[in-house]
Amino acid sequence: MLKFYNFIKALPYVLITFVLVVIFLPDESHLSNNTVVYASYSDVTDWDPASAFSLEILVLGNIYETLVRYDPNSSVNMIKPCLAENWSVSEDGLEWTFQLRKNVLFHDGSELTADSAKYSIERTIHKNKGGSYIWEPVQSIDVIDKYTLKISTKYPAPIDLIASSQYAAYIYSPATKKLGEDWFNQGKASGTGPYKLRQWNRNQQIVIEQNDDYWGEWGENQISRVIFKIVRESATQVQMILSGDADFVSLIPVDILEALNKHEEIQVSFIPSWKNSQFLINTEKEPTNNLYFRKALTHAWDYQSVVEDIYEDSAEVASGIIPVTMWGHSSLEMPEFDLELAKQYLEKSGVPSDKCSIEISYISTSAAYQYAAELFQNNLKKIGINAELKPGSWGTIWSDAKTEKRCPNLISMTWWPTYPTPSDWLIGLFRTEQPTNFNLSKYTNLMYDKYIDEGVKYEATNRAEAINIYKKAQNLLIDDAVAIFYADLKERIIHRNEILNLQANPAYNTIFFYQLRKQN
Repeated sequence: MLKFYNFIKALPYVLITFVLVVIFLPDESHLSNNTVVYASYSDVTDWDPASAFSLEILVLGNIYETLVRYDPNSSVNMIKPCLAENWSVSEDGLEWTFQLRKNVLFHDGSELTADSAKYSIERTIHKNKGGSYIWEPVQSIDVIDKYTLKISTKYPAPIDLIASSQYAAYIYSPATKKLGEDWFNQGKASGTGPYKLRQWNRNQQIVIEQNDDYWGEWGENQISRVIFKIVRESATQVQMILSGDADFVSLIPVDILEALNKHEEIQVSFIPSWKNSQFLINTEKEPTNNLYFRKALTHAWDYQSVVEDIYEDSAEVASGIIPVTMWGHSSLEMPEFDLELAKQYLEKSGVPSDKCSIEISYISTSAAYQYAAELFQNNLKKIGINAELKPGSWGTIWSDAKTEKRCPNLISMTWWPTYPTPSDWLIGLFRTEQPTNFNLSKYTNLMYDKYIDEGVKYEATNRAEAINIYKKAQNLLIDDAVAIFYADLKERIIHRNEILNLQANPAYNTIFFYQLRKQN
């Protein structure tokens, strides 16, 4: 039944795909060899590299750089040089020394020095937004000489991993200090990366172009310009990838991926990722402030059907809060779909039938969220809970979820780590937070916070103990029913075959266009 339901929901996309596959033949209208177009479903909402903490990474990750970079293929702790050529840590694990590259220029022409690296990290810490919490272990940052930076910590911490983070670890020009806090969000940027920001037309397009002064080398057929087109309609993105008006697309329903993959000029790749999806449950708002009501919700979710019939080959049922591909994953005793058990918890909750109504917000551009929420809505109706679905843009949903009056009972969330650590989920999503940023469950549990704070201190010295502590913390989240954890996702990359040298890296939710080539 659900298969047929999905077919009907996806019928417009299937028809569009069938027609376009038939009528669009290879032509010579593609863009110039050194330009690619990426169809993105979201514009940049925060240009400040100190606080940007969402899809901005797609653009900012090509403009800014970090001291080091995570590389799953690297032989030394999976960390490789970037703005720092080499680094060392003291025997007690409390002092990290980074030797910076020389003759590296910011996009404004100023030189990268230890002073500018110190300025960037300290400004990010003091701004206290986005992913700035990753620097929590830092005691002090000192400039040893022009190209030597020392970071001292309160306890042994994996500063090499932290410094490779895709958020809150960018190094940017200290000249921005004089330009004011609003300068970045006028659509301005000054990093050291291979691309400079050239244009931003809000909600229309972003253009980045080759940085001729980049410290790395430029070779033949590298991508010299990237145009990010803001395209929020799936059908339009399908048209663009088929016609050659886009080289990459980001918003394609699972239902039509097989048809796209059969097209001779398009490639669809599924690769392991560190992403997972959940619906966060507001623990403060009635009636989801009732534990047994929340437990009823977790047993009314049809985990297997959502993954098999909606996500198909692009996800697996979650067996823990941390994705199975990330170190520190623990297989937990997760809730299972059981409407009879859900009814029992609902009755135990004592919530009157006229109060059994909830609001569920999800990103409207995601067909997977939509279908999953609609299936959930139907199951809830069977046990006596009325669910109002409220699709919308991520920016609006996130803003509303952080307020007391407009927050929903449930909100869709797909998470990926700030840097390669399981604590990123446990801190970013669930540690007590004031004001609210991403703890949209409004969850507060002092024992949970204690576990997380303790576990972090073992990550650099005793990873096994950290994992043991994190498992205790995760079991608290399951017991307190703070979210519906339902899918570990596979990364889905859809691009035209002219794009070569695509390298997947689960640590970064972006494409490093500098690595790519575009064949004739």
